[in-house]
Amino acid sequence: MKINKILLSSILTISLLAGCTNLEEDPKGLLAPESFFKSLSDVEAGIFGGYSQFVSQDLYGRELPLVLMLRSDMSAIGDLGTEAVRRQIDEFDMDSQNYISASVWEAFFRAISAANTTLAALPMVNGETEKKNSLEAEARFIRAFSYFNLIRLFGDVPYLNTPIETTTQLQGAVRTPVAEIYKSVEEDLLYAKLHLPSQHTGDVRNRATSGTAATVLADVYLTQRNFTDAATQARYVITNASGKYNYSLEKDYQNLFRGELASSLKEPIFVVDWQNNLLGAGNINLDWLISQTRPRGLLPRSLSVVVPTLKVYQSWDARDYRRAVSMDDSVMINGQKVSIIEAVTQVPVNRPHIAKYYRYPGPQDAGDDRRADNDYHIYRYADVLLMAAEAIAETEGATDEAIGYINLIRTRARFNGASNNSFPENVQAGIANEDFIHLVREERRLELAFEFKRWFDIQRWQNLSEVFTSADSYEPRNVDLQRDYLLPLPLNEIRLNGWEQNPGY
Repeated sequence: MKINKILLSSILTISLLAGCTNLEEDPKGLLAPESFFKSLSDVEAGIFGGYSQFVSQDLYGRELPLVLMLRSDMSAIGDLGTEAVRRQIDEFDMDSQNYISASVWEAFFRAISAANTTLAALPMVNGETEKKNSLEAEARFIRAFSYFNLIRLFGDVPYLNTPIETTTQLQGAVRTPVAEIYKSVEEDLLYAKLHLPSQHTGDVRNRATSGTAATVLADVYLTQRNFTDAATQARYVITNASGKYNYSLEKDYQNLFRGELASSLKEPIFVVDWQNNLLGAGNINLDWLISQTRPRGLLPRSLSVVVPTLKVYQSWDARDYRRAVSMDDSVMINGQKVSIIEAVTQVPVNRPHIAKYYRYPGPQDAGDDRRADNDYHIYRYADVLLMAAEAIAETEGATDEAIGYINLIRTRARFNGASNNSFPENVQAGIANEDFIHLVREERRLELAFEFKRWFDIQRWQNLSEVFTSADSYEPRNVDLQRDYLLPLPLNEIRLNGWEQNPGY
């Protein structure tokens, strides 16, 4: 690992939250739990330090969504004058010096470091057992969620489950096989499901609950093709949705992406919330996707960096309300509605644009478009229904139950905010199982469009060649099946630890 940088960043994150500001030149002992954790409130502050990485620019603030969207077949670079490192991601031309992927790597390890330090501190502070168990579960969730993402992005990575107090503890770190890390991830999530509350005060969705843990478990099992356990966890969430967890599908799909409604939505299960009480210094709590996705020339700080591929727009049936919510094909210029697919000088990137993040950002703080009221949905209830349908189809076939979950989503898609339409139609009983699995995959692509899911779906379905090189590809690319399912390890990690690079890089 980038020993000094990650260590010092972790110290800074946790120390600021715990009120420690005197960073010595020699960091030895600064992350020792006994140094600054004196109460359960201090432990909770350390947990917030882990969560704060998720709302950093290095993760969901900008870099991780760019990686996941540009790596997929539904999004591409709009403004070709953007940074070369972004084009490398989009064009499958990355190398180990790409700072965006390295930033994602470092931020997830900072979250893990915060989680490990607070876990070590818990036995040293006094408090009720139930509360301590809940805080332990929350820290273990942060660690599990971070590792789940790291191994999907990079493959084998070092597995760390203790605090880092000296740089010597990281010397000679080795990469842990993915299969071993999955076992630890599952253990952490099962503990989290057992001990986390069903809701937090105010029903906030940016802190993990037992429902969040079960949802991520379903995803973890689905990714490993353990369809039986994936179905079990998804069914658990569905069974307890309306009562225990207060989850339900929103009536209007557009409402999911209206900033002024974010705090009242029942569909989100785990979100990135930009209006929170986490540490706000530096690059924390800044939402860059508004500027990255908004048409250049429309407003100041509008960059057209990541846009839908044209074929995604052209092939998406216009009768599907979700297309109109997900993408803009026109904008208002001088009081007139103007197509942005055709050549217009006011908007230099003539492509449809992703509308989910900039169309209804909410009041925002003092009009600053990087302090959006919109939340990012890391998981929402529709995702659980889709995971359940897929897992059931893979183990039990196209049952009435599985079909029913898809039809719930399609029923919502038929409501356009004012009235019900006839498209998309319900799936009928008797559909062949192979056809149903294909249909579920397509439904995921449309329902969760531009929500950072598509690349992970391509990866777990192992259909890289099909989606990028077939005649039906939305974004034709030359891909290397031995290389391109993973990102390259950061160059500094290779140099410091002597690791072998991921194949093909």
